[in-house]
Amino acid sequence: MSTNSMLWAEVRTPAGDPESLESGLQSFLDYWLSLERKHGRPPRKSEFDPLDVARLWRGIAVIEVVREEGRDHRFLYRFLGTSHDHINGASYSGRFVDETLPAAEVAAIQPIYNGVIHGKRPHYWHRRGLAATLEPAAYERVLAPFLGTGDRVDFLIGYWRWHWRTGLPRGLHLVHDSSSAVNGPPKTSASDPT
Repeated sequence: MSTNSMLWAEVRTPAGDPESLESGLQSFLDYWLSLERKHGRPPRKSEFDPLDVARLWRGIAVIEVVREEGRDHRFLYRFLGTSHDHINGASYSGRFVDETLPAAEVAAIQPIYNGVIHGKRPHYWHRRGLAATLEPAAYERVLAPFLGTGDRVDFLIGYWRWHWRTGLPRGLHLVHDSSSAVNGPPKTSASDPT
């Protein structure tokens, strides 16, 4: 399935799946697979232990699936690591995805998220920015399903890794509510937020 929005386009790999994942993405996927093997089913959110993936925490997102009668699933950011906050220029934890992203982007991710929910399998995505000056220039993400108290997927937990043109995460940041990239004040940090 090809998806794109005003900001991002899908990067395809020859077989539709990556030949190998960057170590953080692979570590997150291996963690989910180990929980699935241990329990013989997709893991529950209550079985997710943040300490098991502590080194990845800045790129982690915990998204709750909110079901409302007569409409598509909505997705609530329960937690976004500090790298997400840096990219967004603000903390979106506690806000709905459709309140923070442009409509075209929501339309691009909705079928992907729904596929993870219904298929109960992780999804890998590599996307590149459509604007030549967009920072970050691209990102990769592994999104995995987690059950609630019953047998349905009530949470999506993922790990994001961003690719910067400059090698340093500063300067431009996304302002999702206006669907554009804007110059932001340079951010200085003693530690690398990627």
